[in-house]
Amino acid sequence: MPITCSRCGVTADPLPQPPSPTAVGKEVHARVCPACWKEWMGMQVMLINEYRLNLIDPQARASLEAQMRTFLNLGAAAGS
Repeated sequence: MPITCSRCGVTADPLPQPPSPTAVGKEVHARVCPACWKEWMGMQVMLINEYRLNLIDPQARASLEAQMRTFLNLGAAAGS
């Protein structure tokens, strides 16, 4: 069933599966097209390298998730 992407507004088939088995992964699967997800994956690498994020650190993971939500136009996380 096609989705309307939260970032680009294009109606497209969703990702083949959620990118992670979390609530965020399910939200991305339901709201983001594969093209925008691919763009995010490239941006994510640049952000990790530029800010030297250590993804073992919960604050670094939270910061990266917040930037992902902004990039993909998902809005703030529930409970934030």
